[in-house]
Amino acid sequence: MKGTLRLCAVALMAVLGAARVNAADLPVVAPAPLPPPSPIFYLHVGALGAFFNVNAQSTGGGFFNNLPLPNQHIGNAAIRPNYTLGLEAGYFITPNWALAISAGVPPLLHAKATGLTLASTTGTDLLGSVRWGPAMGLVQYHVTNWGAFQPYAGIGAVYLLDFGNIADGLLVNNFGITQNWGFVLQAGADYMITQNIGVFVDAKKLWLSTDATGTVQPFGIPIRTHVQLDPWVASTGLTLKF
Repeated sequence: MKGTLRLCAVALMAVLGAARVNAADLPVVAPAPLPPPSPIFYLHVGALGAFFNVNAQSTGGGFFNNLPLPNQHIGNAAIRPNYTLGLEAGYFITPNWALAISAGVPPLLHAKATGLTLASTTGTDLLGSVRWGPAMGLVQYHVTNWGAFQPYAGIGAVYLLDFGNIADGLLVNNFGITQNWGFVLQAGADYMITQNIGVFVDAKKLWLSTDATGTVQPFGIPIRTHVQLDPWVASTGLTLKF
């Protein structure tokens, strides 16, 4: 009996030894690398332009359309495009949904009169200039399963900020605009060159209005008129994700 047990033990040890040798001969397979973690923050930095509907800003009547001068009136307030440095920062609450704030270095807004025949005599049709800036809060959805190309869309609110009068113009002193809320839609795309660095293009449509205010000189008559800004805001530049 003892001999049989001894024989079984020897056979078992031989099998285990052979199994170890065979296992050692097998190639070692490295585990698959884990996918990179989803970004938590992103930053857009680049050139920004705001484009208004030229001659489409209604003055809404008032003293702008009834200046106390013979045969003088202002039909509309035209605003030329603004260019500045744009900044946008976002926080990913999920890999696809983000909360973002968007603004820029406040540019100059120059309001010019249209339909003012007196401008041919004075050499200027400038109503006034202010330093302004729309600050936006956005909820965004980012598409992340298309590789380096990552489009996104956003919706949110915009608040118009007036940083103060820069210059007065023809007939109007103390020119300024009122701060006001508006609505914004956004569409854009990132193209990631590396995991953390890329480029972007972005377009926003703002529904935004304000009241232009001032005093007609030399008569000291206060004026206030509604201006529908509604600009398109386009930007492009560098994307950072981390």
